Formats: sequence, structure tokens, C-alpha cells
Amino acid sequence: MLAPFADTSWWVAVETVAEHLAGWGRTAEAIALVRPAAERGEGPAIKRLAALSAGEGRIDEAIAVLAPRTADMFRAWELVDLTAGCGRDDTVLRLLPAVPAEPSFGEFPRVVGLPAEVLERQGRVDEALALLATRVHHPNGSVNLVEQYADILARHDREAELRDFADGAGGVHAASRLALHLEERGRVDDTVDALRPFVATGGLNPALGTAEILFRHGRVDEAVELLRPAPGLEYYEAWALQSLFILLIERGRAEEALAMVDGLAPVADMSVELFGLHVWLLSELGRADRAIAEVRASPDADTSNMRGHPVDLLTLTGRLDEAIEILTPSTREWDVATLASLLIRVGRVKEAVATWHDRDITPVSTSWGAW
Repeated sequence: MLAPFADTSWWVAVETVAEHLAGWGRTAEAIALVRPAAERGEGPAIKRLAALSAGEGRIDEAIAVLAPRTADMFRAWELVDLTAGCGRDDTVLRLLPAVPAEPSFGEFPRVVGLPAEVLERQGRVDEALALLATRVHHPNGSVNLVEQYADILARHDREAELRDFADGAGGVHAASRLALHLEERGRVDDTVDALRPFVATGGLNPALGTAEILFRHGRVDEAVELLRPAPGLEYYEAWALQSLFILLIERGRAEEALAMVDGLAPVADMSVELFGLHVWLLSELGRADRAIAEVRASPDADTSNMRGHPVDLLTLTGRLDEAIEILTPSTREWDVATLASLLIRVGRVKEAVATWHDRDITPVSTSWGAW
């Protein structure tokens, strides 16, 4: 069935057939199928060819595929990844692009991160850290490299240096890695203390990270108090609140989460984000019918922001035809997949296909104004 599509050189079909062949142990055939696209310079094919070769233990062939292309950071990344543990690290280091002494604005983090990774796995930890230090202490330093620097310190149990880094250039990103390092050693109170300065300044990410640690160690009430919202919830806090509720739901405390939301504002006065959490929690508690009724009674029921809620709730309760009715009259471009999926589930396959053919695509202007 797939062969005619693969014969056109359409990469999606070629890759699918190659995956089947490799899964059946026919890797040589998969390699032969992928090679022409790789030789044409198609990135996904180059990646697949190298991975298939490495998977067969033909690491020199994998290196040969990637070596001429390491100026492309994706190919360089694949080279580092596929050669791990193969005893070719010196070769890999020679093939990676040279690291400029000074970072350029917008420099790809892997320019430094990849050679540092190879140096670390060679046991040359101080050299890896020194290389990363040329970037993490620079004004244009990348968060990715800060996290890699902190990870190396943690992996090699250099706690004092990691603490100093968190107090300085590493900031909250290094503190988060320190917290994980301490938690792995069972030092929960020290873990919480590591993040406390960043929680105190109002950082939502460190607060959520601390709460997750407390949850993992059974200190649920402390976690809830840490993230408990004050009345007057702002939009940007909704994601953190939802994260807290997921943790509560997992522990059978969805009623507590609903009470927390409902205590913030009367249902009629809730923001769209808060109301969304309210109806979601009702459905988690088995009250989907009530949630649907509340959505339909909302004065904003017909707005684009609100319409997704009843669709989700009706789908959850198996009322697919009603969900389809909501979407059909004026389906937005990003709703097409949802509508098509629902139509297929109720056996209306031809209509599902037609939703793609009939949708109105407005040509996109190339002007910056359109962006």
C-alpha cells in the first residue's frame, strides 16, 4: 500500500516504509531506501540514514554521513548523540565547528554546548566547564548553557560550586538544578531552601517547582499554601493554578481545588481563564452536565474563547453530535482538525474529508504588518 507513495520520493512515505523495514529487521533495505534522499541533501533523510547505520553498529558509516555537514548544528548534534559510548570522541571533536572566542549575538547554544558535552564524557570535566564559562558569564549567554553548566556540576557532585553559581550568574536556573541534586540525596528541607530566595521575589516557576517537590514528599498542605492564590487572580497566574489543581486531582482532592477557584470570584464575574478552570474541575468531579449548562448560560458562550469548553465537555461525555453542531456553523481554521476527528468518530468520513477541502484559506500577506 505504501510503496507507490514511497516511489514518488515523498519523504513522509519513504520514512514510514523505512521504519517498518527496520522494525522487521530489514535494516539494509531501509538504508537503501533512505540513501537517495540523503544524497540529495534532505535533512531528515540524512538524520535517518545516520541513525540506521549507527543502529547496526556501523558507526564509521554514520560519521561519514554526518561529517561533511557539521556546520549545520542539527547534523552536529546528531553526530554527538549517535557516537556516545563508541570511542570516537576525539574524531567527533575534530569534526565539530570551531568555537569562537567571543559569542556573537544570537549564537546557537550548541556551538559551545556540543563540544562541552563531548569533553565531559571524555572525563575532561574542567575543560568542559571552562568552555561553557566563556558563555555563561557573558551578557549574551544562553539559558541552555547555564543549565548545562549547572548539570555538569551536579553530575560530578560539586555542590559548593553549584551553590556559588546559583548565587551568581546561574540564578534560578542553577538553583533549580541544585534543588534536584539535593532532593536526589533526600535533603528535602535543603531543597526547599535552595529555591526559597527566588520564590520570595514572586517567581512562579520556582514556586511551582518547590510545590512539586513538597507534593512528592507528602507535604501536600505546605505545597497548597505556597501556591494558594489570593482573590483577584491575574491571567498570567492561571497556568500555575492549573498545575496546582492537577497535583490535587492526582491525590483525590479535586473538591478542594474547585472550592479554591470558586472562592476567588462569583462564577458570573470570573475571567475566561478562571471560568475555564471552574468548568474543567466540575467535569473532573463527574459533573460534566452541570459544567455544560453553565457554559451555555454564560453571556460569552458564543465567543471564540468560550466555544472550546462545551466541545471538550460534550466530547468527554460522548455527546459527539452536539459537539459537532457547535463547531459546524463557523469553524475556525484551527478547529478544523477537531471537527474532522469528531465527524470520523460518528462515521461521517466523507464530511470529515470535505471539511479540509471546503475550509476558507485567506492568503497570507508577506508584510510585517500581517506578522
